[in-house]
Amino acid sequence: MTTVSDLLNSKGRTIVSILPTETLETASKLLTEKRIGAVVVRDRRGKLAGILSERDIVRAIADRGTAALGLRVEDLMTKEVKTCLPTETIKDLMRMMTLRRHRHVPVCDTAGELIGVVSIGDAVKARLDEQASEVAVLRDLNLIKA
Repeated sequence: MTTVSDLLNSKGRTIVSILPTETLETASKLLTEKRIGAVVVRDRRGKLAGILSERDIVRAIADRGTAALGLRVEDLMTKEVKTCLPTETIKDLMRMMTLRRHRHVPVCDTAGELIGVVSIGDAVKARLDEQASEVAVLRDLNLIKA
């Protein structure tokens, strides 16, 4: 069973983050530059403070127009962030992401330290890779036909 740790080992553990005091304009540029859909918000000590997604920014612009770009990240970020452990399975992570409608989940170790971020796309790819491996094993054992 593939775990979140396995996924992080293959995709990397780079964490793109921003301070809560930065503007939405800065956050938008960061998301565009890094080609990501959400950014982790960390306080000055590096601790997880929230998460901000492209959808959060789009909603703010829809409500307030371009003036929203001057708002601070902390004004719109999700503060109560659901995290996962590296020992969780991809199946369990996908279930949680689907039920809670989260597209990005920070990964924290048992001490609560941020060690990575997983997107729904990362999870789907890992699960498809896992299933392909299972099918290959079954084919090798002649339990299913090609």
